[in-house]
Amino acid sequence: MRFSIRWLKNYLQTDLPAQTIIDALTDCGLEVEEVLDLGMLSGKLVTGEIIAIDPIEGADKIRVCKVKADAPEPLTIVCGAWNIEVGDKVPVAHFGMTFPGGFVLKPRKIMGIEGQGMLCSAKELGVAEDAAGIWLLPEDTPVGEPYDAVVEISITPNRPDALSIVGVARDLAARLAVVHPDRKPSLKLPGLQVPEGGDKTESAARVTIEAREDCPRYTARVVRDVKVAPSPRWMQRVLESAGLRPINNLVDITNFVMLELGHPLHAFDLDRLKGRQIIVRNARKGERITTLDEQQLKLTETDLLICDAEDPVALAGIMGGANSEIGEETRHVLLEAAYFKPQTIRRTSRRLDKSTDSSYRFERGMDPKKLTAALNRAAQLMAELAGGTVLRGHIDAVGRVPEKDPVTLRLGRLNEALGVRLSGREVTDVLTPLGFEVQRSDREEIQLAIPSHRVDVNLEADIVEEVARIYGYDRIPEQRVKLPSAYHPPAPLDHARERLADAAVSLGFHQAVNFSFVAESENALVGAADEGQVRLLNPITADQTVMRRSLLPSLLRNVAHNLNQSVEEIALFELGHSYVFPEEDEERDPRTLVPPAEELPLFAAVLCGAARANWREPAREPDFFRVKGYTEEFLSLLGMSKLVVEAVTDVKWLHPGRAARFLAKGQPVALFGEVHPAILKELDIRKQAVYLEIPLTGPALEPVPPEKYREIPRYPSVTRDVALVVDRHVRSMDLERTIRKTGKDLLASVRLFDVYEGDKIEEGKRSLAYSLTYRSPERTLTEAEVTERHGEVLRALEESHGARPRT
Repeated sequence: MRFSIRWLKNYLQTDLPAQTIIDALTDCGLEVEEVLDLGMLSGKLVTGEIIAIDPIEGADKIRVCKVKADAPEPLTIVCGAWNIEVGDKVPVAHFGMTFPGGFVLKPRKIMGIEGQGMLCSAKELGVAEDAAGIWLLPEDTPVGEPYDAVVEISITPNRPDALSIVGVARDLAARLAVVHPDRKPSLKLPGLQVPEGGDKTESAARVTIEAREDCPRYTARVVRDVKVAPSPRWMQRVLESAGLRPINNLVDITNFVMLELGHPLHAFDLDRLKGRQIIVRNARKGERITTLDEQQLKLTETDLLICDAEDPVALAGIMGGANSEIGEETRHVLLEAAYFKPQTIRRTSRRLDKSTDSSYRFERGMDPKKLTAALNRAAQLMAELAGGTVLRGHIDAVGRVPEKDPVTLRLGRLNEALGVRLSGREVTDVLTPLGFEVQRSDREEIQLAIPSHRVDVNLEADIVEEVARIYGYDRIPEQRVKLPSAYHPPAPLDHARERLADAAVSLGFHQAVNFSFVAESENALVGAADEGQVRLLNPITADQTVMRRSLLPSLLRNVAHNLNQSVEEIALFELGHSYVFPEEDEERDPRTLVPPAEELPLFAAVLCGAARANWREPAREPDFFRVKGYTEEFLSLLGMSKLVVEAVTDVKWLHPGRAARFLAKGQPVALFGEVHPAILKELDIRKQAVYLEIPLTGPALEPVPPEKYREIPRYPSVTRDVALVVDRHVRSMDLERTIRKTGKDLLASVRLFDVYEGDKIEEGKRSLAYSLTYRSPERTLTEAEVTERHGEVLRALEESHGARPRT
């Protein structure tokens, strides 16, 4: 929001200096981003009046002016601009003034004439781009006074009421009344007296609202016999100071009222509206509109349109249509002031990438109860500045306008939250200048009606914030705060993430951080169905248009990038989410937002490129067994043991026969394996890669049992090796389970150390060699005891799996 202090003082009744006003802006939460001094702060730029213009002998492009300013005698100033005349009010810069860009005005002679200052253009002052001539000031500007200061403030999204000069003045009046009660600053609203005449408005135009949910209220007035001309100078200067370009009196009036009262308006050429009718409806699929900036836009059913009897004439709340714009030939005007649903305007604005001053305000929420004030103000100015006749009455099509419930403020709660002791009278003195109305009050609480322009105030806490903001954070006394200290253990998900990340780094992995947005083709790699993909309304790039369904594509993209940078050994992990969206409901209203996705927290890792275990061994490509070992290690950190391995055949992006999942207590807890060669080829990865994925849900978030101390064995162990011949389909995991079950308390460990398939054993069989270690924690085992228990193990293997010792 950008405005001039001179204009602000039309609405803020105060004699306080400009710097005090600027400081108060930040104090009440309207952050000042930039101040452009036009003399009001430094005194180096004043208003002057030209009393004479004379030629300079020998010069045909410059003249010498006599200017009445703040000195006893007129100033002599050499000027090359030709848009000035005697009697014009102009900005006069004194020596020492610093212009935008750092230029400092210094004395110098021109054609032998010692100048006493400089007349300035709008571009030189930094208020507009026009450098064609001197910036002519309004005729009623006092001569000799410092001219102005232009302030730009940052408005947070929850404060659309501050996107107007009246809204800013309201906050300042409340704040300055607290800080300077003796100066009695107050808010002055513009007078509204609309001179009406002629027919009733309803006889000249009609309004129909078909999309009542998106447009709860639409008001209109008709102004006849207007004369299109340039705006008066005072209005042009207000608009330029606010960063807008003056166009003509009718368009400028709608922009002025938007800046003054905060509500965007639109003016239609009534003669160009077919049927002299306004219809507010949703766009039809594929419908198009050409806007004022000559862009043709393709619309969807979620967009809101203002139409005449046949065609769209405006994109509601965003921009008017070229087919109904105000031009030099315009004679009759239909004025629009409407309330549009913020979500509707925001959705269309984002989708079309079209943001305007109007959409910026409607997106944040306008005041549905102040439409007629803005409408009447614009009609009043059109009668004054364009000579129009305002028809009697106005059209007001009203649906379900949002209502605000009163809020009860507990004085004890307010004083406790702020650390102050304010009485009910002091609190109401702070709040009533902001528009709050007291409905009921006693010694303990106040019931307040919330002003309709404050869309951000709904709760007691919001009112506490308002009191703090206006009363002043600087006036709240400092207090020593006592906070009880207590240990709060991390949430299970955070704890699991932290343990896995620390372990992965210690094992040589590097963490990757990727966007959750991917290309549709990347989701397709992991088998995501087209109908399951949800497209972003405003993707940051053309190849990040949907939410990812797996972490694999992002990690493989990281792998491909590292390979292209000649990185030979790659080990990456990521902690992120995959997104599973519900299936599309054909009966769902297309204007509603997409149902929320189920976010599945994941830990995933990928390895690619040959790695050495140590310097003596050759480098080896990562394979199924290596990623299986890493997966077991990570699961053990999460407290999961007694894992069961299950072959995987339904995951198309993992290599068939080289993929599996771990189960704990019958639930899948991890997926791992070699990435399918077709996927690697698609991404131009010419090396083998393996992948593991652990959902951080269910068993992964259960408390990890504390580690128990086990005494170092005091008695010797006995090792027996055995090679078992079994059918090829018999799994090693099943054999190990039988060995452990039968070995019982005497079996300390079992390890598979060799697998053989060849011509030395019969076809359809294979040999699995195990090393079994026996030990007792209580005594030294005898040979007989070991032989007996080992024999029981072999018999159990033969009975359960048909295994026999290889000879």
